[in-house]
Amino acid sequence: MISRNRIKYLRSLRIKKFRNEYRQFIAEGDKIVGDILRDHTHRIRQLVATGEWLSERQPKLDGRSDEILEADARDMAQITTLETPPAALVVMDIPELSPDLQEISRSWSLALDTIQDPGNLGTIIRTADWFGIRHILCNEGCADCYNPKVVQASMGALFHVRVHYTDLPGSMKDLRSDPSYGIYGTFTVGLPVYDVPGAQKGLLLFGNESRGISTELLPYVTARITIPPGRQENPRIESLNVAAAVAVVCSVFTRV
Repeated sequence: MISRNRIKYLRSLRIKKFRNEYRQFIAEGDKIVGDILRDHTHRIRQLVATGEWLSERQPKLDGRSDEILEADARDMAQITTLETPPAALVVMDIPELSPDLQEISRSWSLALDTIQDPGNLGTIIRTADWFGIRHILCNEGCADCYNPKVVQASMGALFHVRVHYTDLPGSMKDLRSDPSYGIYGTFTVGLPVYDVPGAQKGLLLFGNESRGISTELLPYVTARITIPPGRQENPRIESLNVAAAVAVVCSVFTRV
């Protein structure tokens, strides 16, 4: 059975300070854990689950985790950040990622400027995975992608999309050294996204939920784009939620 000290450690991973210190994070819930177990490309450091969950899957667990710990429902309730305690969770290492701008410059990628809501970030990661986008560049003002709420909202996509925390102006400047590479910033006023000429690669830039794109990034934007509202003269809202905007823009730009 799981020890009190181990429960304390797992609870500490809710906090960014301790995630950074231990370089580990938690993914929880039957679907996410099941996807990780089937994937076989990501090393599981610890698998924590109820006895019933473990007994039902025992043959499939051989060699899949460095450590397997049994916990009862009360233990899981102490560890989880979910309203309903899951039957299983895993502890994973935070990967050491460094953006390869040469690789990024060959396809579509996302850039996020201070996206602070964990739910938005998780949904954006999930959307990127759906449209085959493999790299997301974030500045340090963005939410931590290993925050439990982000991990949950990404629904496992975090394990397929590389999220890089980087000097965003510097990365955009380097990418712009290729004159054929476009950086498309999303604004309330710009070229309608449906009218943008077709391209095969580029960076899709999205700004903060309330303030939009930072002024320091504007010099690197090659095209200002917008999502026009439906056929109505006076829309009742000013703009789309950023996660919804990402979905619309990705659906347009990745179609060619």
